[in-house]
Amino acid sequence: MIRASDLIGCVVRTESGRKLGRVHDLRAHAAGGGWLLMGLVVGSGGMRERLGGGGDKPLCEGDVMAWEAIVRLDDGLVTVRDEIAAARPS
Repeated sequence: MIRASDLIGCVVRTESGRKLGRVHDLRAHAAGGGWLLMGLVVGSGGMRERLGGGGDKPLCEGDVMAWEAIVRLDDGLVTVRDEIAAARPS
């Protein structure tokens, strides 16, 4: 079982090694009396939101990694499909 505390702070990289940021928060939906993890909030936008400094700028789509994009979880590292890098600015 994965705990939220295991994911917060993990580095997020693509399969080819490009660093996309760190996990700052999670996105989940209530389902069947529990929670279904939908995505990870990554990068500076996620940090601003977590600290309450997002202001009028909402999280952009690229700041949330869909759970389906994740290919591997290691200690301190989340790996996502390379196609994700094409959708995010460098």
